[in-house]
Order: sequence, then C-alpha cells, then structure tokens
Amino acid sequence: MVSESQLVKRFSELSTSQQSVETLSLFLMHHRRQSQTIVHVWAKELVSASIDRKIGKISFCICFAVEWISSIFIFNFLEKKAFLYVANDVIQHDKRKGGEFVKDFLPMLASAVQHIVSQVDDATIHKTVKRIIQIWNERQIYEPDAIKLLKTSFENGIQKKESDDEDDDEQTNGHGKRKRTDPSSTSASTSKRRRKTKRKLSLREEIRRDLAINPIPVPVVDEVIKMLQELENSPSSDADVREKIAALPIEVSDSNLLKNLRDKQEATDLYKLVQMAHGLLEEYNLRLESELRSRRYAAKMLLGYIQAQDRQIEYEEKLLEDYKNKLSKLNTIRDEIDKHKKNLPQDVNNMQVPPLPSAGDLFAR
Repeated sequence: MVSESQLVKRFSELSTSQQSVETLSLFLMHHRRQSQTIVHVWAKELVSASIDRKIGKISFCICFAVEWISSIFIFNFLEKKAFLYVANDVIQHDKRKGGEFVKDFLPMLASAVQHIVSQVDDATIHKTVKRIIQIWNERQIYEPDAIKLLKTSFENGIQKKESDDEDDDEQTNGHGKRKRTDPSSTSASTSKRRRKTKRKLSLREEIRRDLAINPIPVPVVDEVIKMLQELENSPSSDADVREKIAALPIEVSDSNLLKNLRDKQEATDLYKLVQMAHGLLEEYNLRLESELRSRRYAAKMLLGYIQAQDRQIEYEEKLLEDYKNKLSKLNTIRDEIDKHKKNLPQDVNNMQVPPLPSAGDLFAR
C-alpha cells in the first residue's frame, strides 16, 4: 500500500526527463490496485504543478517586490510536460495489464487537457498534447467518443487562451497600461454586442443538437446504469472538500485586508495560505469540470437511449400491426376452410359408391 503523502512526494520529484517519467510510471504500475487514489493525487498535483511539469501551477503569490513576482511567475511558467507524459506512459502500459488506469484516468483527462492548453501559449507544447491524443486514438487506447471529447477539450483550451489574450489586449495599450475608455464608444460597442447576442440554448437543446451532429452508438443498459452509479459519488457531493473551502479564512479572498499586514513574516504566512487555498480550489474546480462533462455525456447517453427505445417501440408497433394483419388473413383462410369442410361428406369410408362396370358389361351393350 502506498500512502497519499508518498504519492505527493513522488509527483513533486517528477521532471520531464525520460528516466524520471519511466521510474514514476513503473512505481505507479506496481501500485495499480490503488489506481483511483493515484489518479486523484495526479489531478491534485497537476493543478499545483508548473507548466513544464504539467505536460510532461501557476501559483498566485503575495509579495512586496515586482522582481519577486516576475521571478516566481517565470519559473512557474517554464515547466508543464511531465504529468501528461507519465499519464500517457501509465495508460499505455496498463492497457495490456487490466485497464484500471485507462478507466480511472478518463474522467480527468478532458479537464486536464483543457487546463494545460489554456495556460500556456507555446505551439510546441500544444503540438505535444495533440500528438498524445493522436497516439491514444491510433492505438485504440480509448473509444472514438472519448477521443472526440479530448479533441474538443483541446480546442476549447486554445479558444480560452485566445479569449484571455484578447481580453488582456483590450485592457492594455501595448505598454502595460490600461486604456482609457470613452463612454460613447463603450455604449456603442455594448449596443453592437446586444444586437449580436443570440438566444442561449438550454442544456436539453444543446444535448439534442450535439446528439444530432455527433450521434453515439446505442448505449447498453449496463453502461447507462454504471454511468449513473459513478455519478452518485460525484465531486459536487464531496462534503469534506466543501467544508474545507467554507472554513478558509476571509484573508485569502479579500485583497483589502492586505493593508493590515505588518511585516514580511505575516505576508509569507498569508502567501502560503493563499497558495494552499489556490491548490484546493483549482483541484476541486478540475474535478467539477470533469463531473460536468460526465453529466453532459450521461445526459447525452440517456437521450440517445430514449431515442433508441422510441425507435424500437415504433418498429415493434409496426411489426405488431403487420402480424395482426397476417393473423387476420389466417383467420379468414381458416374460416374458409371450415366452411369448405362443412360441404364435404361426413364419413368417406361408409359411403355407398356404385361399382364400376366390368369389360364384359361394356361390350355386352
């Protein structure tokens, strides 16, 4: 048995080197009976890791000097590869040994892919993530529906990154200074935005549209039941984490209280507290995003199942009507046979049939 603290230590020592990835992969495979715990810690440490380690945290800090902020931010943004590398290695080895990790990693991968891609503007890293998804597709590690979901998450991550960059560009003038906004231009742009706004589809309408564009195979009853059972232990019902979040002190969320800091030690303590809260919230958000995708897929699966049952009912009704018509024809034929039987002699064996004339009788005439 491996403890969660041991797993955290192992993940904290992970680097992007091949030896580091393979060593950790072998360690995890040795403890694959604890795959659910391992995947949970992997997701938790992923959101607290830096860019290079994630792919292969961006942590917010409270500090006094601009140089300190810059150095920490640059350091955190230079990592992010190792976590996806080790997941890829474990998943591919596990495919041949039972598939526990293949199954347990799947709910987390879509959120992880979007999380990683949306935080880094690096074509090489994006290409790496895309290549890993392609390998899973080529080697049939996951079903086509799961691969399609991962590709969609990748595109959503790219769009989110581009959207965040556009927002930053709109708020600054290229020199790091915020633009002055003209009230008239603001109202004009707002009116344009209102004219472009379309009615937002409901969740049911979105699922119907998605099912029409990307139909799924007819789900088996056991698959539907299994999916619903897995959602019973969803992150949204995790009372322990919700209590931890509710118990966080107000200092981690109210920046106005920063002025009450008296010395560097208090600032350092508050920084550690904020960093812990950030890791807790981001890991929980990652799990909630994964749950949302699972619930959407479950809704899509249920809708697909209902539609399949409707089609089956329609087919069975037509089949029933067809056989009713055939039965009616058979009843008509049976009535005709019964009517014909009544016109036949009752006892053929006792009928008095006159004998046929002999040859002599014929020539005698």
